[in-house]
Amino acid sequence: MKNISFLINTSVNTLDHVKVLIESLKTNLSDESEHEILVFVDSDNEGTEKYLINQKKKFTDLKIITHKLNPCVGYARNNNLLVEIAKYDICSYLQSDMVISPNYDLDVLKDLKENQILSSTRIEPPLHGNSAEKITKDFGTDPNKFDLKKFNKFADESKRDIKINYFFAPITFYKETWLSVGGYDTLFRRSREDTDFVQRCLHSGISLEQTFKANVYHFTCVTSRGKNWFDSNNEEARKRVELQNKADQIELNKFIRKWGNFSHTEPVNRYKVDLALNSDNLNLLRHVEPFFDKVYTNLDYSQIHNEYRNHQSLANKLLNFTEKDWGENKRYYNQSSISGKFSSTISLDYDVLVFSDENPDNDFLQICYNIHALIGEYEEGEYDYNGHNLIIRNKVLNNPPLKVENPEFDMELLEIK
Repeated sequence: MKNISFLINTSVNTLDHVKVLIESLKTNLSDESEHEILVFVDSDNEGTEKYLINQKKKFTDLKIITHKLNPCVGYARNNNLLVEIAKYDICSYLQSDMVISPNYDLDVLKDLKENQILSSTRIEPPLHGNSAEKITKDFGTDPNKFDLKKFNKFADESKRDIKINYFFAPITFYKETWLSVGGYDTLFRRSREDTDFVQRCLHSGISLEQTFKANVYHFTCVTSRGKNWFDSNNEEARKRVELQNKADQIELNKFIRKWGNFSHTEPVNRYKVDLALNSDNLNLLRHVEPFFDKVYTNLDYSQIHNEYRNHQSLANKLLNFTEKDWGENKRYYNQSSISGKFSSTISLDYDVLVFSDENPDNDFLQICYNIHALIGEYEEGEYDYNGHNLIIRNKVLNNPPLKVENPEFDMELLEIK
């Protein structure tokens, strides 16, 4: 059997979930002595590190990674670090709110290929509705009441010799495949790092497949929204979900500025395109500016610049960063800027320009939201949409690099036990 480095990251308030995951690794791997288990304790308020140290005697090769960065490293970065540290060529990532099924190691190896990211199938409680990519079956939302034996029986019965094209954690892959595209982009701190990774894989010819031979139970959203995120009567949980939803929108805007549109399943292309906005609606400008390289407007856009300067505040709050913490540690994360994006004077050397002689309406919004697909579809020329205009002089692709370059991390900040 090929050796696997199992990669897990943990955060605050997840100890009970980690305990079930660790139990499943000990019980359900066909031979845990063949593998390495790496657990990155990113933030800890419940004694997760101490618990894991006590578990080391039960495993052949369980390593615990901690750090000196205050308050945490963050999801995208700690995933990348886990891959870098892994000693085996094959890596298998598991979120801390997952439970593996019997013979999980054997099952993922059956369908794993080079130049591929292989997702396993999630079995989830009925919190998100049904979809073709997962199996909905309620084994509860409380890890302390989780029945591993009952789950194992259902998981074995649910395994099928089927594969589909899809990406979602948990994932298994060859280390060199991950490194070939640079892993996750640390620009994304609260979400969308996975879809950005998907786009770079799709454009690089890396196969994204999901197998139904291997499955996990997924308590869902624990690391991003908190362990009680689904409890509408829990005021603290409700407020955290609200903050995360707002942070999601900020991350989505980052993604659109980078790729021009959003898709988790199909490759998208970004073109060089400018916007001339004839409107006194500042909120409209907020909605459409991520789709364009330059925006020409008479609006006072200084407020948008001010908002952008503070766009890390929600991620910092959710991750418990103070302004001082972020000021000291932001050098380890990719940054973006909208400096120079806005002007009151239209440049005549544009490649593609969208402008309107009419008040912006829903048709105008649809043009903006789909502008890169329209450029890809249409030939060079001038097009009129009920008074809204699209001029295509040159179709210039402006996709980001397929291999992301993250700032170098100080490995001396890490401790491996």
